[in-house]
Amino acid sequence: MLKIRNGKIWRDTKGNVIHCHGGGFLKQGDFFYWFGENREQGRLVSCYRSLDLVSWEFCNDVVTSATHPELRSANCERPKVLYNEKTQTYVMWLHWENGVDYSAARCGVLISDRIDGSYEYLYSFRPLGHMSRDCTLFKDDDGAAYFISAANHNADLHIYRLSEDYREIAALEMVLWPGESREAPAVFKRGQYYFMVTSGCTGWHPNQVKYAYAESITGEWSPLINIGTPTGYDTQPTYVLPIVGVQQTTYLYVADRWDPSNYHNSRYVFLPFEFASDTALDLQWASELAVDLELGVVETTVNQSNLYRMRANLQYLAVDNFEGVAPVSFSRLNYANENQLWDLEYSNSNSFRIRHYLSGKYLTPRNLSNEPHSEIVLDEHKSHISQEWTVKPTGDGYVSILNSYSKLALTFGSDEEQKLLQMPFAKEGDAACDRQKIILARVYE
Repeated sequence: MLKIRNGKIWRDTKGNVIHCHGGGFLKQGDFFYWFGENREQGRLVSCYRSLDLVSWEFCNDVVTSATHPELRSANCERPKVLYNEKTQTYVMWLHWENGVDYSAARCGVLISDRIDGSYEYLYSFRPLGHMSRDCTLFKDDDGAAYFISAANHNADLHIYRLSEDYREIAALEMVLWPGESREAPAVFKRGQYYFMVTSGCTGWHPNQVKYAYAESITGEWSPLINIGTPTGYDTQPTYVLPIVGVQQTTYLYVADRWDPSNYHNSRYVFLPFEFASDTALDLQWASELAVDLELGVVETTVNQSNLYRMRANLQYLAVDNFEGVAPVSFSRLNYANENQLWDLEYSNSNSFRIRHYLSGKYLTPRNLSNEPHSEIVLDEHKSHISQEWTVKPTGDGYVSILNSYSKLALTFGSDEEQKLLQMPFAKEGDAACDRQKIILARVYE
């Protein structure tokens, strides 16, 4: 059976790289149609189709900068498509931006008589005057359609009910989790419950994925619940794809793995949700998926890595020069940069050494006198206790890393310093606290 291989470069049946980010899906007959953002040479939204979710055939650049004058310099993100049975029309909603920054915060609406045809641009606007950024569509069992988008400078999520033809806003039904800054919504229904999966707002950097549930899409929603790792396996949600089989229905979490250092190196990840109860959702990593579309069953394979990236305040620990006693600094997340990879070598159940993947050297305090603000450098393995570290969980997936010898905490220096230090453990509210809150992000591939 063919397998989906997560986090890799995916190519279509002609060997070209698939450009379909922030995407959504629509099933017609035996084909799954995948619509997503394409930033290549005047393209805006591309469409692919597949019979097995592995081999994807390019169909059409369904929206381009030539589609309409308002799209000549626009960015079009997170396109989603629904079919309206009454009008027999395919309706696309997306996030429309001015191509310069994210100040426009509008939604755009397009239509087509063919699922993979060239879509006609109708208009862009702020729904009922509200800002609208990351967005999705959801069609309920009764045919009613909803547009969900991030509003109020991304602080809130709005649920709008659409008109019967799906082309306009009929009403603002809900304002969800005001002030909690959630984006990248993806909605699905399982049994009697509605689920919404979202990410936090950290730009192109991955963060904690959360979900909530409700018995009515316009009713009371649960509080947000963490799912997966603190970086969501280095992903951001875009869609949940039901695989309806004769044995069961599996719900696939569809996500982008954005590369903030190189947009065009961004990848895709599909993972099956697991349910411990009607409302308890779980998400585990899988390197590969084998999907049986007839049965609705997904088999997973995990290739476990012992490598980690270390992050604080959206900075990643890195080393660019391995010569001698090398200083340690930070850089922007870059999945192609192996200088950001670290191996945790456990000395015993309570402590470990932190080895740089490429150089084989270890994090070591430059000054062993237990003095605060001592710089941390790379040095050879001398088996000294100063090279051993312990982890102190600080909540929400963050940890502080304490030196076993000095009892001081690993601290990311300021943007100006660009140094790794050891300092006294900082309590919440202290200036150094956020720079000691570290995510040990395992490398998932």
